[in-house]
Amino acid sequence: MLMALAVLTNVYLFQSSGERVSVVRVARDVPVGQPISRADVDVARVAVDGSVQTVPGRQLGEVVGRRAAVGLRTGTLLTASQVTAEVSPAAGQALVTVPLKVGEVPPGLAPGWQVRVVSTPGAQGQSAGQAGASAAGAAPQDVAGVVDQVGEPTTEGTVTVSLLVAEGDSVAVARQAAAGLVALVVTARRG
Repeated sequence: MLMALAVLTNVYLFQSSGERVSVVRVARDVPVGQPISRADVDVARVAVDGSVQTVPGRQLGEVVGRRAAVGLRTGTLLTASQVTAEVSPAAGQALVTVPLKVGEVPPGLAPGWQVRVVSTPGAQGQSAGQAGASAAGAAPQDVAGVVDQVGEPTTEGTVTVSLLVAEGDSVAVARQAAAGLVALVVTARRG
């Protein structure tokens, strides 16, 4: 009797592990913020544990036209948290590009990470904002931001990082970045 129960249990577990469901899969890379086209996603039949979040294949049409909330990589299963209807940058935000040397990029930097843009000293020990800030009577402030995209290293050894910052801080960050007087400090790994 125990032997029969053990055999039936094994047969059930084997069959249930082989049950495949239709889910949405990323067919080609989609950068964060970009609209998802029909060519970017397809449907795959996979065996998925119930605790793994996926988008059912029948919802493929609902995914097309939405935007990637994070960078989507080919071959991965799509989850609802990876897509959004929001357009970036949102009201009150600006997108600023910061070029950094490869060695200055925090390890593993990825879209969604929260950072602080820190003003660094220039050649004479003066930060990019000090000359303008002294006229205004205030020192340059660190600026909070969120990583939107991280580019690939160029042949010159530069990595371009796109940051979402408050619109009021965008000009200062752009000036500091253009002068090469910024560093990024990671405050939270998210996304």
